[in-house]
Amino acid sequence: MNKTRRVTNRTGALLVCVLVCMGVATTIMSLSTVGAIRARRSIQKSHQLRQTQYLLDAGVLRSARQLQASPEYRGETWRPALESLNRFNPEVVIATEETEQPGVLQVTVVAQMGSPGTDVGSLNHLRTKRSHQFQYRLDAPKSTN
Repeated sequence: MNKTRRVTNRTGALLVCVLVCMGVATTIMSLSTVGAIRARRSIQKSHQLRQTQYLLDAGVLRSARQLQASPEYRGETWRPALESLNRFNPEVVIATEETEQPGVLQVTVVAQMGSPGTDVGSLNHLRTKRSHQFQYRLDAPKSTN
């Protein structure tokens, strides 16, 4: 009878050791998964911020070209139709206003991506926004002789 009891005790101790090892392994895997998810979100956020900056740069260039083409240009809301950015709902708002200096406009460009309600994968809550202001001098009318 003593032999049977020892075998049972050893089996129980072995079972406890196996359960503890499985618990430790599960905890390690859970922590690894959480770390990977955080790293992925960080990379996605960095990518979206970079794309928003590029969108802002494009909006500044667009406003300058529009003002060169037409001094009456006073702004717009531009939604570029880029297949690679459609899921982020990109939008650029360009506004101009006259300053106290004659012939000088204050131009404000605001680029934003990831508006609420759009599908941006696991970053549905992420909305990035960048803005830039500059002054634009309108060319004086050239005199004709």
